[in-house]
Amino acid sequence: MKSIIQDMKQNYFVNAVIMVVLGLVLVIWPHILGVMLCYLLGGALILMGVIQLVVFLRGERLGFYNKFSMFMGIVLVLLGIWICTQPRIVLSIIPVVVGIIVVLHGLMDLQYTLDIRRTGNTKWWIALVAAIITLVVGLLLVFNPFTAYEVTMILLGIAMLYDGGSDLLLLVFAHLAQKDTDKRVREFKGNE
Repeated sequence: MKSIIQDMKQNYFVNAVIMVVLGLVLVIWPHILGVMLCYLLGGALILMGVIQLVVFLRGERLGFYNKFSMFMGIVLVLLGIWICTQPRIVLSIIPVVVGIIVVLHGLMDLQYTLDIRRTGNTKWWIALVAAIITLVVGLLLVFNPFTAYEVTMILLGIAMLYDGGSDLLLLVFAHLAQKDTDKRVREFKGNE
């Protein structure tokens, strides 16, 4: 039974250390995760494109499908190469798309705010403040996407640091509590 508990403690410790290390990496180098994901995505697209080209070169199927395999293979390889060579651009596209969605949502919120004001509600200005904040966040994502991405990665890193650090702290307290319990058991057995 003790070996199972020891294994659980070791796994918990390893997971906590991994979270702390990954958290530090994201806080210090926030762009590294996105770049790695771009390389993985680009590599996968290149591989898929090569497979399509191999299907074309083997000529197993004739007609439109064979020509489509060649076309798709070339497109996938080129797209994969572009993603691998331009990860910053790829990473900036995601926040822009999210930003456009948030801006549209903020505009809808403004319309709802005007509707609330027309009803005579005296607290309509609270909805206005929320709508304006939504618009500002959306515009920041659209016009400064890479900074928004880096801030997100830093926040993720801080969360991972906290999670791993709190797990390590819990392990220390659990170890101290176990030592205290073992000491009391020994003292109790000594008094018998």
